[in-house]
Amino acid sequence: MLRLAKNSAVKARPQALNQLKAVLINAPSALREELQPLSTALLVRQCAELADPRNGAPAAETAIFTLRLLAERVLRLRHEAAEPGRRMTAAIQASTPSLPEQSGTGPDSASALLITAGDNPERLSSEASIAALCCASSAEKSPGKDPTPSTQLERKPTGRHRAAPHHGHPHAPRRAHPLLPGAT
Repeated sequence: MLRLAKNSAVKARPQALNQLKAVLINAPSALREELQPLSTALLVRQCAELADPRNGAPAAETAIFTLRLLAERVLRLRHEAAEPGRRMTAAIQASTPSLPEQSGTGPDSASALLITAGDNPERLSSEASIAALCCASSAEKSPGKDPTPSTQLERKPTGRHRAAPHHGHPHAPRRAHPLLPGAT
């Protein structure tokens, strides 16, 4: 559940940033010239602190309101992504204290491994079974006896657990983790 909340916030944040920058492009020139040269972090902070001009210019008022709204959303999404990450780290630390100490095992990879092991611990009895579950298996690409060009195409395995890291992901397990059931 925490991974879902974190991933949702992480995906939504760039969208909100892109929307903020698109509104800035169409903002009145004085506002645009003031804010456009700023770095992204500074731009978000400045936009979140914009005050209503109350000068009767509807275009400026609308742009400022929208920029402030989007900047506040970006800041809220940053918090929404950070808090589940902290809670995931605490939950992993409580269930398997030595897992985060392993090289290259952050909260996302550790939670994926624990979710996979929790659902089907008997499927993780060897290094080969973990590799197959994560679509990193070195099994033959073709089940046929005579490999011809049409049968040499790589087929996607259908049994990958959706929470397990996959072979295209940098944190995909290369070996059985010593804390997972069945690892030696």
